Amino acid sequence: MNETMGAIIARKRKELGLTQEQLAGELNISYQAVSKWENELSSPDIMTLPLLADLFGITIDELFGRERPQAAAPERALVHAPSTEEAKSEELPWPDDDTLRAVLFIGRVPVEDRSVGKQPITLHIEGDALNVRSEFDVEIEGEVQGSVSAGGDVDCGDVGGDVNAGGDVDCGSVEGNVQAGGDVDCGGVEGNVQAGGDVDCGSVEGSLSAGGDVDCSAVGGSVYAEGDVDCGSVRGRVFRDGDDDDGSGKKKKGFIF
Repeated sequence: MNETMGAIIARKRKELGLTQEQLAGELNISYQAVSKWENELSSPDIMTLPLLADLFGITIDELFGRERPQAAAPERALVHAPSTEEAKSEELPWPDDDTLRAVLFIGRVPVEDRSVGKQPITLHIEGDALNVRSEFDVEIEGEVQGSVSAGGDVDCGDVGGDVNAGGDVDCGSVEGNVQAGGDVDCGGVEGNVQAGGDVDCGSVEGSLSAGGDVDCSAVGGSVYAEGDVDCGSVRGRVFRDGDDDDGSGKKKKGFIF
């Protein structure tokens, strides 16, 4: 019986003398993600597979537990052609769920850049969507009933789950958390907001962290901002540019969640 991907990752990691935290650091991910891989609770993202294979010095086929195919004699017939379901389980590192995933390959090689040549790649959806995961920019003319994740920007209506973007986020209300590498411009957020740039939104029921300015109506938790803070009310504490606004004179630095 072939090893599972989780077992292969654990074995190769130990052969290299790496802890889960060290492997996570090499891939710029959390150690919890590595733990989930090794315990078969999830699988690596499609863009992470080549990095893992290179790090372990194996092929992607070997990472999936597949032996290298032997050259067949010309007269040998194919005894068993895999079914569609078998092909899915052997070649795709994600579950067969209801998530719309957008990835791009040239031949069998995944494209890691968010553009081909000088042309940016955008997943454009007319109407509503359920769950969306894309390595590129995402534009959805309607609402997202579940969550949306993008390697680039996210531009959509209301979101019923979380929003995770490598770039900017421009959306309606969000029932979950928002995490963005760039700016966030949205309606109300029922969870936390973490942005690498400015945040301009309605009320935030959780905490808020921004690499730039913050302009919102109310925050149920605390606020950390590298820039200016303009909020109607904040139930927690406000940390702006490393300073605690409670008058204590003590310097505070770092994200609050």
